[in-house]
Amino acid sequence: MKEAECLKQRIEQARYKLNKLENQYTLGHPAVLHQSMVLDELINEYNRSSDTHSAMKSFHSNNEPVNEELWPTHSLRLRFV
Repeated sequence: MKEAECLKQRIEQARYKLNKLENQYTLGHPAVLHQSMVLDELINEYNRSSDTHSAMKSFHSNNEPVNEELWPTHSLRLRFV
Protein backbone atom coordinates (compact mmCIF):
# COMPACT_ATOMS: atom_id res chain seq x y z
CA MET A 1 0.00 0.00 0.00
CA LYS A 2 1.31 3.45 -0.86
CA GLU A 3 2.38 5.69 2.01
CA ALA A 4 -0.36 8.25 1.29
CA GLU A 5 -3.04 5.55 1.32
CA CYS A 6 -1.69 4.17 4.59
CA LEU A 7 -1.77 7.66 6.13
CA LYS A 8 -5.34 8.18 4.93
CA GLN A 9 -6.34 4.92 6.57
CA ARG A 10 -4.66 5.95 9.84
CA ILE A 11 -6.45 9.33 9.67
CA GLU A 12 -9.80 7.62 9.24
CA GLN A 13 -9.10 5.31 12.18
CA ALA A 14 -8.04 8.27 14.36
CA ARG A 15 -11.15 10.21 13.31
CA TYR A 16 -13.38 7.26 14.16
CA LYS A 17 -11.74 6.91 17.57
CA LEU A 18 -12.11 10.66 18.22
CA ASN A 19 -15.82 10.57 17.39
CA LYS A 20 -16.29 7.52 19.60
CA LEU A 21 -14.51 9.25 22.52
CA GLU A 22 -16.52 12.42 21.96
CA ASN A 23 -19.73 10.43 22.28
CA GLN A 24 -18.47 8.85 25.49
CA TYR A 25 -16.99 11.97 27.15
CA THR A 26 -17.25 15.75 26.87
CA LEU A 27 -15.20 17.68 24.31
CA GLY A 28 -12.92 19.02 27.05
CA HIS A 29 -12.08 15.57 28.43
CA PRO A 30 -8.32 14.77 28.34
CA ALA A 31 -8.88 11.60 26.28
CA VAL A 32 -10.80 13.56 23.63
CA LEU A 33 -8.21 16.34 23.54
CA HIS A 34 -5.37 13.84 23.25
CA GLN A 35 -7.04 11.99 20.38
CA SER A 36 -7.73 15.31 18.66
CA MET A 37 -4.00 16.08 18.81
CA VAL A 38 -3.20 12.63 17.42
CA LEU A 39 -5.56 13.27 14.51
CA ASP A 40 -4.09 16.75 13.93
CA GLU A 41 -0.57 15.33 13.74
CA LEU A 42 -1.61 12.65 11.26
CA ILE A 43 -3.27 15.29 9.04
CA ASN A 44 -0.16 17.48 9.28
CA GLU A 45 2.00 14.51 8.31
CA TYR A 46 -0.27 13.77 5.36
CA ASN A 47 -0.17 17.39 4.19
CA ARG A 48 3.61 17.59 4.56
CA SER A 49 4.11 14.43 2.51
CA SER A 50 1.61 15.59 -0.11
CA ASP A 51 3.23 19.03 -0.34
CA THR A 52 6.66 17.44 -0.78
CA HIS A 53 5.34 15.06 -3.44
CA SER A 54 3.58 17.90 -5.28
CA ALA A 55 6.67 20.08 -5.23
CA MET A 56 8.82 17.27 -6.64
CA LYS A 57 6.27 16.44 -9.33
CA SER A 58 5.96 20.10 -10.27
CA PHE A 59 9.75 20.42 -10.45
CA HIS A 60 10.02 17.40 -12.73
CA SER A 61 7.22 18.52 -15.05
CA ASN A 62 8.75 21.86 -16.13
CA ASN A 63 6.79 23.83 -13.53
CA GLU A 64 3.40 23.02 -14.99
CA PRO A 65 0.55 23.29 -12.46
CA VAL A 66 0.04 20.16 -10.43
CA ASN A 67 -3.42 18.96 -9.55
CA GLU A 68 -2.70 16.86 -6.45
CA GLU A 69 -4.97 15.87 -3.61
CA LEU A 70 -3.84 17.73 -0.49
CA TRP A 71 -6.53 16.69 1.96
CA PRO A 72 -8.12 13.44 3.09
CA THR A 73 -11.23 12.46 1.19
CA HIS A 74 -13.60 12.59 4.15
CA SER A 75 -14.54 15.76 5.97
CA LEU A 76 -13.26 16.44 9.46
CA ARG A 77 -16.42 17.02 11.41
CA LEU A 78 -17.16 16.52 15.04
CA ARG A 79 -20.67 16.43 16.32
CA PHE A 80 -21.08 19.36 18.69
CA VAL A 81 -23.84 19.16 21.27
